[in-house]
Amino acid sequence: MKGSSLASDKLSVVVRVDVDGEQIQIAATGRVTAVSLQGLYPVVQRTKSLGGGLGVEMDLSEATVDADALDQLKIYAELHEVPVRLNTTPHNVTTLPSREVLTTSQAA
Repeated sequence: MKGSSLASDKLSVVVRVDVDGEQIQIAATGRVTAVSLQGLYPVVQRTKSLGGGLGVEMDLSEATVDADALDQLKIYAELHEVPVRLNTTPHNVTTLPSREVLTTSQAA
């Protein structure tokens, strides 16, 4: 449903594979909390294992992210080398981090 992504607190996840087969994106809408992350992490791990070495990115730019979940995401992204895309406008992150957008990339 277009336009309802921010209206719901329920986390919804879609896995997209790039047409060229070089990138897999896990896009989430709704509200990301410390509890809902426990359901998102296995999706990321399974996608990475099935991806055959393809890059995996979490796109949370259409989701509302709680501050405690943001802290956990930073740690997870660094440990598992998974880039995370966020939209840090006030309506998407409940408490903004420092001025940077959370984006961690794999070492080249």
